[in-house]
Amino acid sequence: MKILCLPIALSCAAFAARTAEAQFTVTGYADGLFPNNLSTLSGSSAFGKDEIAGGSFSIHKIPNVRDAVYGNSNSWIGDSADSFIGISFGSDPISVGQFAFGRDNTGQFLDRTLGTYTLQYTTAPNPDASTPAAAWVPIGSVTHIAGDAGALSPSRRHAYNFAPVSATGMRLLTPNGAAIDELEFAPFAAAPLTLQMTSGTMTQATNIALDVNGGVAFAKDVINNGGFAAHSTPHLNDGIYGNANSWIGDTEDSFAGVRFAAPTTIERLAFGRDNTGQFADRSDGYYLVQYTTAANPNASTADSEWTNLGPAFIDPNEATRALRHEYSFSPVAGATALRIITPGNGLADGRAIDELEVYAVPEPGSAALACVGLAVFFRRQRRT
Repeated sequence: MKILCLPIALSCAAFAARTAEAQFTVTGYADGLFPNNLSTLSGSSAFGKDEIAGGSFSIHKIPNVRDAVYGNSNSWIGDSADSFIGISFGSDPISVGQFAFGRDNTGQFLDRTLGTYTLQYTTAPNPDASTPAAAWVPIGSVTHIAGDAGALSPSRRHAYNFAPVSATGMRLLTPNGAAIDELEFAPFAAAPLTLQMTSGTMTQATNIALDVNGGVAFAKDVINNGGFAAHSTPHLNDGIYGNANSWIGDTEDSFAGVRFAAPTTIERLAFGRDNTGQFADRSDGYYLVQYTTAANPNASTADSEWTNLGPAFIDPNEATRALRHEYSFSPVAGATALRIITPGNGLADGRAIDELEVYAVPEPGSAALACVGLAVFFRRQRRT
């Protein structure tokens, strides 16, 4: 599993080795280039400490990290244990608050990914490989460890937010022999999913994912081909929390989803492993939330029909990690279904979801109706 190293979200294996680091927020998996990619601006240039050379390695050049082409054939590989790759923005500082990188966003190659990557910035004019180490200020680190594959693999492009800095250049310190196909930077942007609360319970009347409200659950697969009655696809939206009414995927990049009764404008979702608090395993990691506007979507709807809403990270060190987590996001019109790509793999560590909830934008006048209902309630209370 790829682990994002933060002060509040450290992998157990890396905990002792980590110092306090600036906070990164994951904002995307395997997405396309930033639309406002600062790395490709006129006047920007790539630099690196070194590059691997000789034979078939001759394709892995420093300029490749800003050529806007993903894949091994357009990548850079360092040639030393403390190599680095960076982008110079010129002599005048600009505001930077996002970065993205990966080994091979085409998904072909999975090697040369593991280890710790440290992001730094400088305000020195026209920085390059010879800019002194003292001129660089660390922002934070990301550690990739083995485990995940597919869309959540550390090989694929991952995008991150960080507190904006004014910089003339950015560089990434890399593990020995790491490969990077694109190194992207952009101004700060708000994270697509915002955690509103942990725990709590669903509002059944407005949960459009609920089966009694017309929601239809689907999944890529289910653990042991349905051999565990407690972990079935219909449990995703049956309105019952707990392990005995949950779903567990059976393969890497498994997903769980719900089709709505009609196209709807949505703005909130919630999911958890076991909101009763009994079980805390099979809960942590990186989840990718997607929606579609395709007609009659189900488990066989093509990946190209799905649009990323954003990633969610469940901290393995969080005491309440297995409980229901509710997120808000910018309203999405015409959504016909929502799905979550989950980490883990089957019996070994497939992730569990007891309920997948989705909430629509309130219709005009619904708030007023709610107020009327409250007024009637309080009048009745006064009369008793």
